[in-house]
Amino acid sequence: MSSSLSTYFFIFYILSFLLVVLPPVVTCIASSEGRLIVKLVHIDSPASPYRRKYDSPEHRDKIWTQLAASRLLQIYHHQVAKKEATDDPPINPYSPRLSLDPSGVFLVSLGVGTPVKPQLLAMDTGSSVTWVTCVASPFQAGDYSYLKSTTFMRVTCADPDCVPYGAYCAYPADECPFTLKYMSSGLINGIFVKDTLTFSENLKVPNMMFGCGFPADAPIREDFTGTGVTGLSNHPVYSMATQFGSVFSYCIGNMHDPSYGFNTLILNEGLLLGNSTPILNIISKNYVNLKSITVRGEVLDINPIIFDRDISHGGTIMDSSSAKILLADDAYNALREKLKQIMAPASAEAMCFYNLQPTQVPEVQFIFEQGAKLSLGMEALFSPGQSTPNVQCFNGVKPTSVTLEELLVRNLTLIGINAQQFHNIGYDYTTGKMYISKTDCDDLPL
Repeated sequence: MSSSLSTYFFIFYILSFLLVVLPPVVTCIASSEGRLIVKLVHIDSPASPYRRKYDSPEHRDKIWTQLAASRLLQIYHHQVAKKEATDDPPINPYSPRLSLDPSGVFLVSLGVGTPVKPQLLAMDTGSSVTWVTCVASPFQAGDYSYLKSTTFMRVTCADPDCVPYGAYCAYPADECPFTLKYMSSGLINGIFVKDTLTFSENLKVPNMMFGCGFPADAPIREDFTGTGVTGLSNHPVYSMATQFGSVFSYCIGNMHDPSYGFNTLILNEGLLLGNSTPILNIISKNYVNLKSITVRGEVLDINPIIFDRDISHGGTIMDSSSAKILLADDAYNALREKLKQIMAPASAEAMCFYNLQPTQVPEVQFIFEQGAKLSLGMEALFSPGQSTPNVQCFNGVKPTSVTLEELLVRNLTLIGINAQQFHNIGYDYTTGKMYISKTDCDDLPL
């Protein structure tokens, strides 16, 4: 596969997306080391046809919180389903695979087929399957028709690469099927195909396997952004990450600035910078071992057992599709109380500040097993919280404040993309490690 990656630089202009014209700002680069470097599209950037019109910054933050809360609750139900799968009698192995509702702040721009059909796919480290919409639904645009692509290759049930996903192969000559069950939306039925992925005019990768989804019978919910999903979990066949060597990385800058131009996904030998920590992939989710939280170097009084995972609940998940940090209840309370003591807010109850400056926010660090660290500053911990200009409020969320199933999720922690701002996050599925490095995304050693 690496021989097909160019060593030159090319700009991939998406000229049109159905009836929506995308500004030509998305760049794809192949480095001399064979890395495939893709600029990510922020959903609210001028390059995104899914740009939302928010009433206020507060409204945007509220929407992001609701999406994160929904994702957290779905993860809990995944854990329950996993536990029930160990009971007798076992569940039907061909039943539709539960999947988190597709959402996300960042989209991967690429093209599929010949002639090329542009796609914007939600970047999701919590999804195993990469799929695109083949038949448009009321809430999704998608005009890829594999039968009209001259580079399309069928994948039948007799193909060694066919692993039916949540579906059943009745006959060897059948097309390789998949069914995803999105928890608030319904089913996505489809088939796996092989076709060319285009990242720039002269950078094309043939025979890539992905799902061709038909959501017309069960449309994805209206707030979904994208024409499908870039699955970056550790599936041996269908994940975009594993098809590009199982080592990838992404770097996120200021996610509150939709025009920031250096948010980057790197496939085919991603950047593994900084200290590493073990990851465990369970039901497509990447669990990490969060050991402590510090504020100005002081370890908070939190029993680390609340970050642990057992067979049915709890644990700490790194997630690229959630926009927010949802901390286990005890951790949330300890962090909020410590910040309140240090910062002496004008409104102690709301934890809101007028004209807040980065230097006023003490550094918060999430410390993981083997010493990897996430460093959180003002952009990660605070966001516009009132309609009044220049007011910033603490944006941490505890699970029991956003869901009725309090006892079920109180010890579940979701580290969303806002905590990962100004960091390069590298995944190496071959060794089971994640690498974390605080950095400016416009200064990566590419």
